[in-house]
Amino acid sequence: INIGGRPNLAAIDGAAQHAVAVKPISRFRYRLDDLVSEGYPRRIAIIGGGAAGCELALAFARRWHRDAGTRPDISIFGRSARLVPEMPPRAARLLHDALRNVGCTIRCGAEVTRIEDGALTLADGKRSEFDAVFLVSAVTPPAWLAHSGLTLDEAGFIAVGPHLQSLSHDFVFAAGDIAALNNNPRPKSGVYAVRAGPVLAENLRRFAMGKTLRRWRPQKTALALVGTADGKALAVRGKHVSHSRSAWWLKKWIDRRWMAKYTNLSMPPPTAPRPLAGLQPDRVGDAAIDPAFEAMRCLGCGAKTSHKTLEAALQDAIVIARDLGANPDLLPVAGLGEDSAILPAQDGGNLVQSVDVISEITTDPFQLGRIAAVHALSDIYAANATPQHALAIINMAPARSDLQREHLTQIMAGSLMALAESGTLLVGGHTSETDATTVGFAVTGTRLHAPTPPRLEEDPVLVITKPVGTGVLMAGAMQLVADGDWVKSALASMAVSNGIAAGLLAADCPVMTDVTGFGLARHALNLAERCRYTGVEITLSAVPLLDGADILLDKGVRSSLHDQNAASVRLAESVAESAQQAALFDPQTSGGLLAALPRVRAEAAIDRLRAAGQTGVIIGRLTNAWTGLYSARKG
Repeated sequence: INIGGRPNLAAIDGAAQHAVAVKPISRFRYRLDDLVSEGYPRRIAIIGGGAAGCELALAFARRWHRDAGTRPDISIFGRSARLVPEMPPRAARLLHDALRNVGCTIRCGAEVTRIEDGALTLADGKRSEFDAVFLVSAVTPPAWLAHSGLTLDEAGFIAVGPHLQSLSHDFVFAAGDIAALNNNPRPKSGVYAVRAGPVLAENLRRFAMGKTLRRWRPQKTALALVGTADGKALAVRGKHVSHSRSAWWLKKWIDRRWMAKYTNLSMPPPTAPRPLAGLQPDRVGDAAIDPAFEAMRCLGCGAKTSHKTLEAALQDAIVIARDLGANPDLLPVAGLGEDSAILPAQDGGNLVQSVDVISEITTDPFQLGRIAAVHALSDIYAANATPQHALAIINMAPARSDLQREHLTQIMAGSLMALAESGTLLVGGHTSETDATTVGFAVTGTRLHAPTPPRLEEDPVLVITKPVGTGVLMAGAMQLVADGDWVKSALASMAVSNGIAAGLLAADCPVMTDVTGFGLARHALNLAERCRYTGVEITLSAVPLLDGADILLDKGVRSSLHDQNAASVRLAESVAESAQQAALFDPQTSGGLLAALPRVRAEAAIDRLRAAGQTGVIIGRLTNAWTGLYSARKG
């Protein structure tokens, strides 16, 4: 557990409604940006006379003077008799002088008891007006810990021993502000949290392997660096206090080096394996787009065999089987345009079958199970069929039996939730051990009416029901260059079933497909072929993209299947590649439906989708004016 503390908003009446808490810093940043965008507030109140409150006041004074050309009226309110009571008196005097030099009012021994809109009240009844108030007080633990059953210290933080284990539950570890080291307390400071990190990481691994744990021996004192917004900083350690430019340089170096670890996350590319290199001469033409030559292979549906490879292999296999005497009636029809197998049923309807497997696209096994089930069900929905039964196909990485059992439990729980929501019964499956985890399902559905080759005569348009970009976002996550919010949004999109969208489109749409590993462009051309059209026009500006997909594509991030997808698409016109153009070849895991329907019925279908909370966007049209894909910048 490493969730940090939180400001004690309940200690001051009205703080939750009217104060901006500095912790957590992510929320503070957005609140501050909102305040500044509305005009720099002139009267600022800062509650907290510790090092953070003083540094914040000095930083505000400097920023306001630089950006707004004026100095704000800042008042600091602290309950203690002097500033920074945790530091030596000399540090308090130096900070006091620095604050007075920028016009700050310092109110020590002043306890704030109430905050209202535009004013705060002190314990002695005095009031002070403000335009913005910031709370920089000591952190407190969240209330839920009191009901967790964990042993806590007197302040409510998790009590841990020298191995960072909970005193009551040996399988629970805690570090950072949320933890309290039993019999050896330390201040709530980032220095101690950082120093505990390596010990925590090692002990988690040792505990999982049943090995002896390592003791954490925190330092007795830590260096504190407080910027004074004048090109200098205070350096405080124990009783030593100095105020210098060299301390400011050291603070900048430490802070920027630390923040760079959260932003500059590029991984050194591993050497691409070349098994039997002597038997595999270089093929310059194929190497540039062959995923086997990629330093990092992508996961999810981006790990599948490319369209060109699969199509060629299928055609060659049919020829070989026919030459060896196989019954032609029992051989598959060459081509990859269909999403599922349609089988006759005794009642005159059809059985619809499909199978899909994805690799470990997320380390959350429950979410992985859900996405895998949703992904597999999608082909059944694309066939205008109702899923009935499913068989699981799960490969597990080798692990200790109890860990493997828990992993499988979470995978199955997530998948069962998705299957139950779709009315699908899991009737069996197969599990095995391999080098990596993969999850898939063979799904059987029913459709009442026999399929007939559709022909859309009335200006057919293409409607998509999910944004595009899961492939590049997962590739970005693997390369440590994707924002966490982008990845979270992509996983949430993958977990959304296409069942509702398929039901809403069924009345107006005789044919649809789901956008998966071959990318939007290839699936659109497959759809055109099924509708007996030769070409597709896609309006790039109309294609919805997941957050961050365009940024990563602009940076050159690509899924390992991307170039093969592009090579499988015939372009009606050569255009310069942009992020929007590149997105057409991005392999999707659990992508949306792509429907072809007459333009006159498209708007009504889109209205139904949006009314149900689904995405519905016209992104292009089918045509016989050319062969292949034409991508227009604007519609």
